[in-house]
Amino acid sequence: MSVTRVLFGDQFRLGMTDRLAPAIRAAAASLGPQGVGALYTLGGAVRRAETGVDIIRHFTGQSAEETLVREAFVAAEQDLHDGTARLAAMLDAALSASGEAIAAGIHPTLLSRAVSALFPDVNAQFAACTAPCEDPAAVLRAFDLPEVAVSAVRAALDQVGQEGHIEVSEHPEPGIECTASQGFIIDMKPLIGGTLDHMERVSVLVVNDVIRDLKPLLPVIEGFARSDKSLFIGARGLEGDAKQLLERNRVAGILRVSAFEPVDKGPRAAEMLTDLAVATGAEMISGETGRSLAHLTPDMLGAASALQRQGDRVTFLEPRGDGDEIALRLRGIAAEVVRNRYLALDREHAQRRHSRLAGRWVELSVGEDSAQPGLLARVERAIKSARSAQAHGTIAGAGRGLSAVAARIEIEKPETQEERAAQRILGRALRAPERVLRHNAGLDDGYGNWAADLPELSDPVDLSRSLLEIAVSLALQMMTLEAAVVRT
Repeated sequence: MSVTRVLFGDQFRLGMTDRLAPAIRAAAASLGPQGVGALYTLGGAVRRAETGVDIIRHFTGQSAEETLVREAFVAAEQDLHDGTARLAAMLDAALSASGEAIAAGIHPTLLSRAVSALFPDVNAQFAACTAPCEDPAAVLRAFDLPEVAVSAVRAALDQVGQEGHIEVSEHPEPGIECTASQGFIIDMKPLIGGTLDHMERVSVLVVNDVIRDLKPLLPVIEGFARSDKSLFIGARGLEGDAKQLLERNRVAGILRVSAFEPVDKGPRAAEMLTDLAVATGAEMISGETGRSLAHLTPDMLGAASALQRQGDRVTFLEPRGDGDEIALRLRGIAAEVVRNRYLALDREHAQRRHSRLAGRWVELSVGEDSAQPGLLARVERAIKSARSAQAHGTIAGAGRGLSAVAARIEIEKPETQEERAAQRILGRALRAPERVLRHNAGLDDGYGNWAADLPELSDPVDLSRSLLEIAVSLALQMMTLEAAVVRT
């Protein structure tokens, strides 16, 4: 028989922080090269969680506050791609300082307002401590990458610039390769058999619909059968008589044709087809554009000098799209990136489309090495941090930049109890990563110049500021909870 208890106020908050502390502190302990992982069992096997988000995911339970913390860490990992160990250190400090303030009689709502009122000054002090990132080397050092990986990442960053995209993939052999792709790239899968991996002098038909009848296309198809050109059809699908006709012509060797559909579905498929049409100069066949197959003419087809295919990745070399139309489309996709800045998957999808349409796209193929466990994930995080640093600047690494921001905001002497408490919360949260790094290196708090022997390290300022905001917001959100029903 279960026993139900209702916990209120300080009793509830004390129990909540006690339940959260082991997982949060274990996640913080993974920070830095001297950080430690945590072991857990899964299906009888012993596994090791090494990142902050993995530790939180495996060492939190099903209570409301544990679920809230877990979801916040997973969302931060998806959005920021790095820093969850620092987030854990900041959250632990913010929870502790917030709990002390509330225990001293400050109402949680007033405390939350006082912290929010300080953030403009925090942002100003971050700006004062920010330096431009002219060389990502100091950012990349934090990820303990082998020299060959550092060289490949730097080469990829140089090739794509600020606007391009770097895609990281895994390959079976050890090592890392950097491949710059030319032309327009799109992810599509074949709709007919015997699909060619290479085609020359390609004409492109783009249809934002499922093609079921090719009779309107017969005059155009006959023209291709008499010439040395190839036809690429990009559509939502291919069915019935249309599919049979293309298959018969392909098997008979009458027509060099490939038909593909986007890997993505729904609205994203329409976006990809539109990108394809703009890149190659094709007129989109769809109800929205008022164009139909019944009125197709050769001048409505797009073109490229050649097509190459590897798996679901199709590359159009020297696509013949109009420069002004491409520039207009790129501006629209860039606006989409901004709109989705808080939706990581949608934002990255738009960024990838932008880079591929602009022709600035690089692939890093990373082979896992037993001597470098987790290399693929570290390379991905290193790239995200370096791109953020290039876009927004850096602060001093190893927690020193965050501590410098803390010292700046503590110059002001607040007048009210709430303001003093808010300053303590932010100061402790900002200093927490340096304190944890020093502890993980085996040094006590009195060891002043602990990082003197470290190589130059830098942290992306935007990432650091975002981690602070998440940690403090999450701590105060939990501190405003007043009661819980507990079944034991």
